[in-house]
Amino acid sequence: MVGTLRLRAAHYAAMLAHLRSAYPEEACGLMAGVDGEVLRLYAVENRLHSPVAYEMEPVQQLQALQHMEDAGWELLAIYHSHPHGPEIPSAQDVAQAYYPDALHVIVSLARPDQPVVRLFAIRDGVVHEQVLTVA
Repeated sequence: MVGTLRLRAAHYAAMLAHLRSAYPEEACGLMAGVDGEVLRLYAVENRLHSPVAYEMEPVQQLQALQHMEDAGWELLAIYHSHPHGPEIPSAQDVAQAYYPDALHVIVSLARPDQPVVRLFAIRDGVVHEQVLTVA
């Protein structure tokens, strides 16, 4: 499991723009790359259109995963927003951590102009905060 995630400033800004665009609903997506460096974001529709939960639209998710595989990239992280906070994994996030090698970026938009972004590893129900680097 990658313990750190390196995100370019442009990807970070694109992620925040995507998450804000869905506010007050949760938004979600995938991050692909190599050796912990994000090379591409995939915004995926939250088919629940809920302010407290997300479920990736399956066709979009599969297309993103196939594109990653074709490009020789790996799924580095899954990102989603908590429109009203907090910026930690919910019990549902932990229960639905179906990709144990992927990290989880959680963004609190409780103050949309000042998002709080944190990174976690979730494996077997255990959560560990990780290091997110934006450059």
